[in-house]
Amino acid sequence: MKIRIHRGGNEIGGNCVEVHADGASILLDLGEPLMGEVFGEAALPAVEGLTDGLNPNFLGIVISHPHLDHYGLVQFASPLVPKYIGQEADKLLRAASAFTPYGVTFDNVHHYRDRGSFEIGPFRITPYLADHSAFDSYSLLIEASGKRLFYSGDLRGHGWKSWAFKRLLSDPPRDIDALLLEGTTLSRDDRGPALTEAHLVEQIAAKIRETEGIVLAGFSGQNIDRLVTFYKATLKSGRIFIADCYIAHLLRSIGRATLPDPTSGAMRIFLPSRMKGQIVRNQLFDVVAPFRRSRIYPEELFSDKSKWVMTFRASMAGDFEGDGKLEGGRLIYSMWPGYLERGSPNLRDWCGQNGVAFDILHTSGHASRDDLARVVQALKPKTVLPIHTEAPERYGDFGVAVEFSANGQWHEVV
Repeated sequence: MKIRIHRGGNEIGGNCVEVHADGASILLDLGEPLMGEVFGEAALPAVEGLTDGLNPNFLGIVISHPHLDHYGLVQFASPLVPKYIGQEADKLLRAASAFTPYGVTFDNVHHYRDRGSFEIGPFRITPYLADHSAFDSYSLLIEASGKRLFYSGDLRGHGWKSWAFKRLLSDPPRDIDALLLEGTTLSRDDRGPALTEAHLVEQIAAKIRETEGIVLAGFSGQNIDRLVTFYKATLKSGRIFIADCYIAHLLRSIGRATLPDPTSGAMRIFLPSRMKGQIVRNQLFDVVAPFRRSRIYPEELFSDKSKWVMTFRASMAGDFEGDGKLEGGRLIYSMWPGYLERGSPNLRDWCGQNGVAFDILHTSGHASRDDLARVVQALKPKTVLPIHTEAPERYGDFGVAVEFSANGQWHEVV
């Protein structure tokens, strides 16, 4: 077995790893780069058969989870190339395509499940459900040619699926020859345990109780863990949670009984003006119809602002400006703060201009330095290869052999 990291060895995002064995090859992820000068189709790696599907020895793309920097370039692959992804992750991306270009409907797609091994040519692959901010995320064990490679994907140990991380540590795959380990947080100065989603609930609930007006919840719509955190905090503070139609559609499409039900009436559904225009233009009335009984309209929303916690993004700013709608209000921003500078409007500035209290309450979707060390200790790999990191030099702290692989360079798994 040999591997080459096409992208991600010394950067965060754009993960793409080619694995070759017995004359055949697969890709682990095919992500859109987050940084650099080349994006879209121009960023595709040079893999024979990727765009035309005519290489019988290129057997498919295995997607670890539904974050753009892991699946974003798959849309440019040939429909003839098989794609493998978790079933609920596929549902989420299909549902998202109704509202955002970041959604996608894959051709030739196959679903895998937690600990359910499957074969692609000479490769035996076993998915391990991972705790991560992307829904239905997995680490992947790849076996071929007598070698065992473990690809962490993106993972953490402090989310609502921390039990999956603990299970990986207590019952890890054995005899790992090479560990492809993400290291997103290694370039940061923070040390020690990360804030858990459960503790985040308490922090958010406290801020909600301090607020007289409406509370706006700023987080990624596809971050289902953070949605659950805000929902729990809302109930804890005695308010009612309002989701926009996009998030409601994602929840309904996933259809998991353990998630909030957007049609039950316990959650209300708001249709922002820009989203309403999109639905009318694209004739997406069937997307809105299931939430007819749960809908909330501006008259009710702004008549008693102290009752609500509502999902919010920059595109909804116009729905809340003027007429005292934001009086006594608060925006709780729960994403990486670096996104603030990229948004339009900058939500911190927007809050200042509209007299809205602004707080950043967030925890990372990625493992802390200590938890990454625990992964290495549990799996006991012969060697570790850095990926999804800006600090590959810090992997030496884990006390195992480290192989630094430049993008495009083959590495023999021994």
